[in-house]
Amino acid sequence: EALVLVGEIGLIMLLLEAGVELDVAQLRETGTRALAIGLTGTILPLLVGMGLGMASGAASGVKSALAVGASFSPTSLGVAASALKSGKMLDTPVGQLIVASCVVDDVLALILLSMFKVLVQDNPPIISYFIPIISSVGFLIVLGGSAVTWLPRFIENKILSKCSDSYRDLAMFSIMTLMLLAYLPLLNYTQASYLTGAFLAGCTFSQIEHAHHTFMEKTHQLMTWLLRVFFAASIGFQVPVKQFGDPFVILWGFILYICVAAKLPLALYVPQFEDVKKGAPYNPFVRDRIITALAMTCRGEFSFIIAAFALGEGLFNAKMYAAIVWAVLISCITSPFMLLNLIKYFNKKQMDYLASTNPIKLTKDGDGTTPLFLHIKVKAPAFGGMQEQFRKIVNELGLEVVERRTNRNGRRFDAVVQTDLYVRDTTMDVTLQKITAQKKIKHALASAVQASCNSHMLSNPSMSFSRGGSIRPSSSNLSQLSLASLEKEEQKALEEAAQDEDLIIKRGDTVEKKIVEALGDDPEVIVDVWNPWPWTDVLDQIGEHYGIGGDISKDNLEIYVAVFDKIDADGGGSIDQEEMYEALIDAGLDITEEGVITLVAMIDEDGNGDIDRDEWRETVEFYLELKYEQAEMQNQQADHAEFMKGLRAKKLRELGVSVGHVPERDVTVVWQETPRR
Repeated sequence: EALVLVGEIGLIMLLLEAGVELDVAQLRETGTRALAIGLTGTILPLLVGMGLGMASGAASGVKSALAVGASFSPTSLGVAASALKSGKMLDTPVGQLIVASCVVDDVLALILLSMFKVLVQDNPPIISYFIPIISSVGFLIVLGGSAVTWLPRFIENKILSKCSDSYRDLAMFSIMTLMLLAYLPLLNYTQASYLTGAFLAGCTFSQIEHAHHTFMEKTHQLMTWLLRVFFAASIGFQVPVKQFGDPFVILWGFILYICVAAKLPLALYVPQFEDVKKGAPYNPFVRDRIITALAMTCRGEFSFIIAAFALGEGLFNAKMYAAIVWAVLISCITSPFMLLNLIKYFNKKQMDYLASTNPIKLTKDGDGTTPLFLHIKVKAPAFGGMQEQFRKIVNELGLEVVERRTNRNGRRFDAVVQTDLYVRDTTMDVTLQKITAQKKIKHALASAVQASCNSHMLSNPSMSFSRGGSIRPSSSNLSQLSLASLEKEEQKALEEAAQDEDLIIKRGDTVEKKIVEALGDDPEVIVDVWNPWPWTDVLDQIGEHYGIGGDISKDNLEIYVAVFDKIDADGGGSIDQEEMYEALIDAGLDITEEGVITLVAMIDEDGNGDIDRDEWRETVEFYLELKYEQAEMQNQQADHAEFMKGLRAKKLRELGVSVGHVPERDVTVVWQETPRR
């Protein structure tokens, strides 16, 4: 009994954690589709399970059959999210839709659990069947509404803000405990599930700054052991292992798996986030629907909880319980396995498509041009159907989505959603500069900057040589330059590069204006040039593998040259891309064949597919030069940030404000990460 009691505490903590992890902004963004998936995903297995329970003969009546179906209604958020995270799909629009649907599913499971208190009574009045539903829904509206609106702001601004840093966490956990102790009996005595009270107590702190991180950090080890005891005491000890030898249990376990499969039609609710790409080996719409359907079949803790409760209350016998456990166990094994492998399959198809978008392969008929690739970063308040709106926008702009990621800057109702779109522009081509041409343009630009005596431009005398980064500064800088001091060939190269940059900027402005008009509400839009296959990738990997620094030194240069000599085993003085790829893979480097193809093609001036030792040395020198300048710019930015931080602290001290008490959220650090290929 002591273990069961500890297990119950673990269950309460599990629901409290689920509440703390609630992402209201995510629910707002996914809108009615998540609600529809959650509702339908609860009802379909319930109806199928009731029918199979009656057909089995082991269910003694409607109540028993209802308990059978209810055991298969919940979807495990933990199992589904873990599989999506492993497959790098958690931060995609379909991943976010699945997570939101699972949250709705879990809330409905809590309501079902509260109904069983009435089902186990003998001949209760009709109104008794509705009281748990009314109570659960009522408290979800009243307490849940408070938890995502005024209550967290009151706790944060009126209580936690007055606590010193050393006592803030203690104050937060004390308030959480008091709310938990109040909500548990309140919902229990009003015939809702006390577990709903634990969930609602946690919801309040999902809206408080840093509460989620603090809760997970402080309770991780405790939660791990409490859940182990919970599953062992509340579920594991009740599993009738001896019953698994009964043919009835095995047969009906497989039959009841149909209840799990009853969630597959939920795929029909998934909207089309992306269009089918020309030449792509897969259909993203079909991918999203299949992955959603499989993710919603994942079963976990709630299925065992409902089944164990029904067994304890005598709603069905041990044989039926064993069959349900057998079916759920099959789902716990097969659903994540199939989901992970399906994600891997589609990820491979996506990588094959990305390989086909390599600018080297897309160079048109040897004319030196390639389609323009852009990274569009949009920050805007969440609203229902937001991601479907992006599909309409990119179609109207003639853009083809290569990859899309979505994140939020918090879990509050008013959180801002950041959507990163990596797209290929089907309406515009740009010149693909080989490394020799890039080097010539860079040095000509540096000379022109010095001749113009522009100190601001001297700090950034390079253009987007890897075709990545901001599309504005380089062109605005070029317009201020005097090219008279340059040779004719250098002038021509710079003028052509400037024309290319001007066209890119105009296109970026068009994209930005269209998105702002379509979304409204003054969104923040940044359009940058993006290269999915930068030629520097392989050199980055070589440097990382051999621990090479980013400075221009003879030692670093010679290490790269030694790598070339090792690849050139026959001493012929030249290597091709196949030799380079195989040799670097054998050396243990984590590189892609596309990266090697890009590097060799960018170095190879005559197009014979080989690069010689001198070409390699010159390329590495240019690469180290770019890395050094990049490091210098980062140091300058860091020094400036440190200066501004010191200046801010000085001003605050003059005002008599303690620097240590300034809220962390006042300091914002923004960074950008481009997916590596």
